[in-house]
Amino acid sequence: MKSANILLISEEPNILRILRRNLTSRGYSVSIALDDQEVAEMVSGTEFDLYILDLDFKSAEIDGLEICSQIREVSYAPIIVLSTAGSEAIKIKALDLGADDYQVMPFAMGEFLARVRSALRRWATYQSNTGNRNKVILTGDLLIDPESRQVSVRGEAIHLTPIEYELLYYLARNGGKVIPHRKLLQSVWGAEYGEEREYLRVFISQLRRKIEDNPLRPTYILTEPGVGYRFRGDK
Repeated sequence: MKSANILLISEEPNILRILRRNLTSRGYSVSIALDDQEVAEMVSGTEFDLYILDLDFKSAEIDGLEICSQIREVSYAPIIVLSTAGSEAIKIKALDLGADDYQVMPFAMGEFLARVRSALRRWATYQSNTGNRNKVILTGDLLIDPESRQVSVRGEAIHLTPIEYELLYYLARNGGKVIPHRKLLQSVWGAEYGEEREYLRVFISQLRRKIEDNPLRPTYILTEPGVGYRFRGDK
């Protein structure tokens, strides 16, 4: 089985050394980029399975969030963002720009590696069109085809990231049921998750912008305040 190809992005030698050692010892192939220019060069010539991005660049000329956006423009592979900043505003900004996960430093290495495994499992599932032969879901003008992992609205293809697709598909195949926040997080991101409600707010908002006629008055993905979300499967 081919080992996962990971790009580790940071200017901090200690972070690079510790993370690279722990990742390579588990069989992953790890490349390193020190700044935005190196990221641009590497993503143009290599397909990575996972990006791990340390946002905390000391140079004012390098914007970690901009690197996150730069990666997402050319790849749907998962991005795990690391930072010493734990504010919800920064987390939401990173998720809005394409990150799949956000981990505050310092962190336990076991948890970090579990999140790496979860991200790589999602990516492998997204890349494979086999083993997911459930029936097409057609609700109103929205069509979800799990065989090809394609989504369309009124016949027009909608481009979703792997997380967006998994979130929409999970809600849709449980149409009519209220899915609590914790269950939704663990079903889509993995068993290591459960408290990251800001993830759901960001990704549900992104989905609504893509599939709803009026994202402010959604007809497909409904919010159940204080509980979770429900896909309205009876349109």
